[in-house]
Amino acid sequence: MNKQELREKYLLIRKSIQDKEKRSLIIIKKIIETSFYQEAHTIALYKNLPSEVDTNELINRCLQDNKIVVLPRVIDDNLSFYRIDTSEVFTKSNFGILEPKEDPTKEVDKSTIDLIIVPGVCFDLEHNRLGFGKGFYDRYLDGINIPSIAICFDEQVLKEELIPTNENDMKTRLIITDKNKY
Repeated sequence: MNKQELREKYLLIRKSIQDKEKRSLIIIKKIIETSFYQEAHTIALYKNLPSEVDTNELINRCLQDNKIVVLPRVIDDNLSFYRIDTSEVFTKSNFGILEPKEDPTKEVDKSTIDLIIVPGVCFDLEHNRLGFGKGFYDRYLDGINIPSIAICFDEQVLKEELIPTNENDMKTRLIITDKNKY
């Protein structure tokens, strides 16, 4: 299958997944147990879409653990990450994703991020990621060595085939699902 066919197939699969809240908590527990999380001071996360792993509890846990939490905002064709706190007010992007307000005083340099949690439509066992096709995370991660953890439900991991890739596609370091770590 090509990328668009995979994207369409796995968006439908993701939408049909049941017990997202319960399964999201299992994924969050696994993240917190990793050395990546435990050693990280600044963690880049994202606000989830309704069909994705719920990241709200993870954001709250990071803040409780005195981690610096940064969330992305799309500006032009690029991601910028902004520090948030418990009183943050979010705005909805053109893509329907909640983002922090653009505030130059809260923007963080990518060199200060210790761990990045990345979303995706699906992943394969080679740690390839298929997103929505805009390349925001691939461009952001290009040329830097931030450990990245993909989080998804186990149904979103291709076990029998690979996602078609090119030189611009960035791999994740680890994939955490409700059933496995890859």
